[in-house]
Amino acid sequence: MKVSVIAPMFNEEDNLHTTFSKIESEFQNHNISDYEIIYVNDGSTDKTWDKAKDLEAKNENLKVIGYTINQGRGKALRTGFDYANGDIICTIDFDLSYDVSHITRMIKELETDPLLDLVLVSAYMPGGKTIGVSPFRLFISKLGNFIYRYAFTPKIYTSTCVVRAYKKEVIKSLWLDSDDKEIHLEIISKALANNYKHLEIPGTLTKRKVGKSKFKFRATSIKHLIFLIQERPILLFGILGLILLLISFISTILFVYGRFFNPDFLISNIGRIFSPNFVIVLFLGGINMLGLGFLGIQNNLLKKELLKIQKRITKN
Repeated sequence: MKVSVIAPMFNEEDNLHTTFSKIESEFQNHNISDYEIIYVNDGSTDKTWDKAKDLEAKNENLKVIGYTINQGRGKALRTGFDYANGDIICTIDFDLSYDVSHITRMIKELETDPLLDLVLVSAYMPGGKTIGVSPFRLFISKLGNFIYRYAFTPKIYTSTCVVRAYKKEVIKSLWLDSDDKEIHLEIISKALANNYKHLEIPGTLTKRKVGKSKFKFRATSIKHLIFLIQERPILLFGILGLILLLISFISTILFVYGRFFNPDFLISNIGRIFSPNFVIVLFLGGINMLGLGFLGIQNNLLKKELLKIQKRITKN
């Protein structure tokens, strides 16, 4: 068995030696000798590339690849997957916000259960925890993952964490195209669509010790929201449709009340709103929103069938 560890990096010159030595020590402590560590340089603007290549020259287990323009974590991971040769492929945060012990724990789970295809680490599931993470970032992350918990079936506590382990044939069978952090969602979506078996294990997320966080709240939130709409359109269009139908129902009651029981209500400032045209527009809008939601469901079912066809093509 060979293990590949993919570590995307952007301006990580201060963490290069520490990350490599910690992973190497963890593997030595667990008698794992056949492994490769793949540093993927995502267009760093400091001395990350030069220093990483120097480190590579001194360590045969280290492979440094990359490109000159920053293109996002998704692009870095897809590049790493293309170069990885391991039977088990692990992905990690370069700053080791999740300790290296998570890597060997994931590997052990895949070794123990031959039917298991991928392992996810979660700080938000029972048994998981966070240490020193900023309250704002923690709130945003927990909120996003709470919403996604009900977007995927079966339920997944943390769908945005990079710390994972895959069987080679599983991750390489997925046709991925995301360039940024939404790749974590894309992988889960396509893995579940292909009926791959996953396991989520509790982990501990800690505050970055060296360097600056690469978290971009606005860009990440927008992309995740778009992905959520694509993955579960009924959550958006269905809820909007039901709200519009509810308002149209209430408006109908108020119109009938004013028409037959209190004529003065319909000529008041508030009552003028509840006209027959207003009720009809709300009702038709609600029906249209529900229709879009159901069309989205059918589109997702078609997408899953196409993914299964892609899986068979990849195997052949």
